[in-house]
Amino acid sequence: MTAIEISNAVKRYPDFTLGPISMSVAQGEFFGIFGPPSTGKTSILKLILGLLQPEEGTVTLSGKDGAALDVAERDISMVFQNLALFPHMTGRENIIFPLKERGASEKEIEERLDFVSEVLHVSHILHKNPAQMSGGERQRIALGRAFAAESRAMLLDEPIAALDARLREEMRVELKRLQRENNQTFVYVSHDEEEVMAISDRVAVIIDGKIAQIGTPDEVYSTPNSVAVAGVIGSPPMNFFKGTYSASGVHFNTSSLPTVPITGATRKGGDGTLGVRPEDIWLGESEGNPSIDVNVSSVEPLGSYTIINAYLGDQIVKIRAPGQVTLKENAVQRVSFDLRHLHFFDDVGERV
Repeated sequence: MTAIEISNAVKRYPDFTLGPISMSVAQGEFFGIFGPPSTGKTSILKLILGLLQPEEGTVTLSGKDGAALDVAERDISMVFQNLALFPHMTGRENIIFPLKERGASEKEIEERLDFVSEVLHVSHILHKNPAQMSGGERQRIALGRAFAAESRAMLLDEPIAALDARLREEMRVELKRLQRENNQTFVYVSHDEEEVMAISDRVAVIIDGKIAQIGTPDEVYSTPNSVAVAGVIGSPPMNFFKGTYSASGVHFNTSSLPTVPITGATRKGGDGTLGVRPEDIWLGESEGNPSIDVNVSSVEPLGSYTIINAYLGDQIVKIRAPGQVTLKENAVQRVSFDLRHLHFFDDVGERV
């Protein structure tokens, strides 16, 4: 069953146009929306919630036309980036506020409060005001308020962006657990690629106000449909090399790169761009894979892996090697490309 469907929705601002946006979210799905800052991610949530109305297109909620529903009738909860807790209320009062607003009985309020307190581990802070809480505690209270409402869907607008790295990791796991246990529909917005890819069932990549690709995290990462998507998914980002392609393979605009064979191309040939992810460039030669020499610029040891910045002519190349790697700056290093994981895009940036 489809919980949320947006069809060709357009919202215009003085200096920015969102859309046309088309996407559907299944009941019980954890749906992620990822993209750089200021690309329209929050506006999509506002269209779903009813705080914005599309100038074109439609928003449908569980089969009902959103245009006929006001915000209260949509039965959707939202957790804002700034959390938006009532500062004069305790944690308990913040959590039960939506229940009181809809006239729930005292028994129902206490049952929901007990449930939320248990799953979010907030019983010990229910007596505090937000000013007395840590960032993580305020986050849990905000989530508790949304969960207490038992809405048909929950919208989360970068809710853990302000937390430190360790706490963000913990909250990611907690969010996924809560969503699964309650079989609730989540739409989760973030500009943190790792965060949204780690917990989403499917991801919509939005760039410049338009959805560039929708797919599972693996589909978006392994088969990006454009240079634009390939450039924003992955850390470090994909390496790109300009060239041309024909039946014999990819020929590059620099003599430093050998011809690279390609298979499965959907077009006969033309100008384009080869994409190679940093982890698909290996140190040393590899039998059956093309290899080249690069000049090491710098090395970044990051524990379980090492980032190597190197030059191929005047172009910087990012290499992600497993483990700890010791290389001297300005050294010449032989590297090879993994032919199984190359990406080629045509002259307009679409996947070939």
